[in-house]
Amino acid sequence: MEEIQKLINELGGSQYKDKDTEHYSEEAVELLIKKIDNKSKGKTVIESNTLIYKTLADWSKVEDNRETIIRSPSNVIEKTFQLFEFLLPNGVETLNTDTTVEQSELFSMVCRLLGNLTYENAPNREFIFDKTPSILKYISSFVSQTKYQSLQRTSCAAIANLSSETDFIQLEFFKLGVVSILIDLICREGTTDEVNQMAIKAFNNLVDNENTQVDIHFKEIHRLLGQLKKSLNKEGYYENSFANDLVSSLSTLSLNKDLQKEILKEGFLNDLIELIEESNVHREMINQFEDDDIEKDKDISIAPSTSELIFKLADNDDYRQYFYNKERDGNDANNILDRMIKIMTSPPPAYKDGDSKAQLKALDVAKVKKNITKTIALCSLEDDVIDKFIKTPKIFVDLLVDTEDTERIVNGEMIIGNLARSEPNCRLLNSYNVIELIADIMKKFPNFQPIQHLGLSSIRNLTLPTINKGFKPSSTLMEDVVFNSKVHNQVIQFAALSLIKNFIGCDQSNLKLFLEFPNALQSLLDLANGRVPASMDDESDQQEQLQLDDAKIQEIEEKFEEKEKTIEKTDEKTDEKTNEKKQSKKDMRVIYEATRLLLRFLDNSELSNHQEKMKQLIEESVEPFFSLLQSPFPILQVEGAKGLVLLIKHDKQLFLSRPSWVKDLVEVLSLSIIPFQQLSREQSTITTDPNHQKLIAQIQSNCNFSTELQNVILSNIFYNFSLDESICKKMKDQNVISELKTLKSKQDAPQSLTNLIQKILVQLTI
Repeated sequence: MEEIQKLINELGGSQYKDKDTEHYSEEAVELLIKKIDNKSKGKTVIESNTLIYKTLADWSKVEDNRETIIRSPSNVIEKTFQLFEFLLPNGVETLNTDTTVEQSELFSMVCRLLGNLTYENAPNREFIFDKTPSILKYISSFVSQTKYQSLQRTSCAAIANLSSETDFIQLEFFKLGVVSILIDLICREGTTDEVNQMAIKAFNNLVDNENTQVDIHFKEIHRLLGQLKKSLNKEGYYENSFANDLVSSLSTLSLNKDLQKEILKEGFLNDLIELIEESNVHREMINQFEDDDIEKDKDISIAPSTSELIFKLADNDDYRQYFYNKERDGNDANNILDRMIKIMTSPPPAYKDGDSKAQLKALDVAKVKKNITKTIALCSLEDDVIDKFIKTPKIFVDLLVDTEDTERIVNGEMIIGNLARSEPNCRLLNSYNVIELIADIMKKFPNFQPIQHLGLSSIRNLTLPTINKGFKPSSTLMEDVVFNSKVHNQVIQFAALSLIKNFIGCDQSNLKLFLEFPNALQSLLDLANGRVPASMDDESDQQEQLQLDDAKIQEIEEKFEEKEKTIEKTDEKTDEKTNEKKQSKKDMRVIYEATRLLLRFLDNSELSNHQEKMKQLIEESVEPFFSLLQSPFPILQVEGAKGLVLLIKHDKQLFLSRPSWVKDLVEVLSLSIIPFQQLSREQSTITTDPNHQKLIAQIQSNCNFSTELQNVILSNIFYNFSLDESICKKMKDQNVISELKTLKSKQDAPQSLTNLIQKILVQLTI
């Protein structure tokens, strides 16, 4: 012992150590490691070895020494493994009975060395595992023994460092049963705080791997939650490293997909809500700290992180049912939604005058309310919660009142938009004047896109023509709509167009109002002509808020897309041509919807006295109506054709000045035969599949629209033009006769089409 101490003192001299960096030479390390005696059990030898390992552990606190120690020629890792084998000949099973106090102190220093060598050092972890993987078995056994708590603490620390961000070592410790051992240790009565601190760090690192989580179930989670509550009640949350590490572990585990559903079924949300409900007492424990010692960016209670976890769980469509279903005992007090609403609406606690921590406590509460409000907004997407929420509409309307908090406003708009799913609900919400309230808010935050998008979507739901007959938008609301039609975001543009459509459906006089409103017509024409840049990406960092349940009020384009997916079998050549067009063009939904609105204006005779506006409308609608005509959806093609017919009535020269009009119309007529080919093919298929019948019904609907399209183009355009000698000549110059004959001879061309073509051919050849 004295000899070793003397050697250590000598090695501390300048010959072996850099005094500035505390870096020891390879020679010094080698001299010390050679003194390890792994072939004797004498007390003096054990104590000498303990001193050697303690010294090496101290040296390895310096980063530069770790490489020198672990790769020393005498191989300290191999010597250590041999030492374990020699001192524990009967294996780890008899550790509690066979190990002396002196040996436990030695093992403790060995663990300390291994922990220091692998602290933030992945190559050293790999080196140990490659050379002597069995050494992990001994370290694991030191945790499971109950006789020496100091050894438990240092072995836990070693496991924490060895397993940090190292999958293969995490998995090896898991196979040795360490995950379960650590849970038992953490939850055992009588485990000291010092051991617990290290045990939770080891556990935290081990379960950072889904493969090591497979044996953890709700029972284990519940036990850990119990320990967390004990720790919080004793020490609070701030600067409670055990609680912080345990929260980190529970957060990691609660995001395990296989574990999530199990723990939610067993009532995990109830435990989380309880943590929030009990957090006021933990906030008060911050009073034991001096103001200057408190880091302002740290949470002072567990409630903010808990509420954030609750929000993440609610963000999963499959898990929201656990928020509105009563807990297993059926007790109303355990209804998660009711308790969340109570948290959201509760006034902030009153703090004593002169409480210097009052602001910190209030901010902590505010974080919780923000997360819970976001969670409630997500829950409003579910049909099953609407009847509950609509009973207390004012608490949701109040989210929009007297606030500068943009996130609070977005949540309020989202909830109100989702509540507006039925006529009674809309009437009740409108009794609070929410349309104007939202319109004013949108004007107040013009550049905050989530507020604009969800505001437009909410008002769209509240102004459905079936609910709000006779509705007339205010000047503020019109300004909001016009402003958003210019925003470079397709989602917002489409929402603005949906509102214009609603206004017209509510009252035809709104056509005149829109026409007269400054810049309104121009903004609509710009959208229809594709002059406004658009992106599908929301530029805001609050993308998760753009989740209004638009599926409840389906736009016609969604239906078209579904049909398009269902009807995939088409003529090969036509398919190739259509696909080429689709790939070369941008997303056309906004252009289509804006053009459909232009048709409403052209088709209204009461607007004829607005000559300047109508002239502008006619001149700038030619290309949009051709775009609509060339869309992939028969119903839109019909509207495009009708729009062109109206344009021809106002100014046929605008139409005729388009060089390719004959070719464009014939091409659309050619494509209009496809639904008839599809119908013939599907009707010949014998099947009892009910989905096949739906498919046939969809194709039949397309056939009806195609028939109408053929009639509009052939009767109202081609035939009428064939009666005009000057136009007839231009048509012939564009090879119209040959084109129509080819079209007439197509297979599966319906009789109505061939009859109309024949009528036109007769007129053209007179």
